[in-house]
Amino acid sequence: MNTHLHVDLKPYPFPEGMAIPRLMPFQTFPWNGDGYLAAEVLRLKEAHNIMSAIETGTCLGSTMIWLGEQFAAVDTVEVNDAFRTIAQDRGLAHFENNAPWITSHAGESVEMLKKVSAGFYFLDAHWGEHCPLLDELDAIAAAKVKPCIIIHDFQVPGTDFGFDRMPDGRPFDLDLIRGHLDRIYGEGGWRHTYPTQIEGAKRGWISIEPANP
Repeated sequence: MNTHLHVDLKPYPFPEGMAIPRLMPFQTFPWNGDGYLAAEVLRLKEAHNIMSAIETGTCLGSTMIWLGEQFAAVDTVEVNDAFRTIAQDRGLAHFENNAPWITSHAGESVEMLKKVSAGFYFLDAHWGEHCPLLDELDAIAAAKVKPCIIIHDFQVPGTDFGFDRMPDGRPFDLDLIRGHLDRIYGEGGWRHTYPTQIEGAKRGWISIEPANP
């Protein structure tokens, strides 16, 4: 039974005097304001007894802070140095300069995924000319792990939820990633879930987990 259908999210304030770029709506909230997505993360955590999380695309750190409240170990990576600094400063302020279980990495997400692994992955590093999503999935497959994965900005069939595309125009959909998931879990070794409700920035997502936990 899924006891987490929705989570009431709170905003995480920016430290006083910090210059804040306006990048997206709901940027002070984790998960860009989507409490249904947060609930799915907690469901996966409990169903699979997950202790560690990886986030690609730290951005300004709101989701990083939430993950730090929920998991015993968190790795997050951001290619933009200015955004990463803001996220680090916010994390230090929130956890009162004491959050050794959160590791902030600088640089490309794929390089980080070659070095660390976790039970849960949130893939959200989609900005820029090169989208690393498929390379991220390749890195997870190469690590020989079978984690739970949520991909943000994903096309949800039959809805008008927001989604992203690859640079060549292909949408983030199941056809795009199916072969990669087969390499991670084995054919028939995974199952997926789409949201029926979203909120906040109203972006679609897909949740993937091992078929036999």
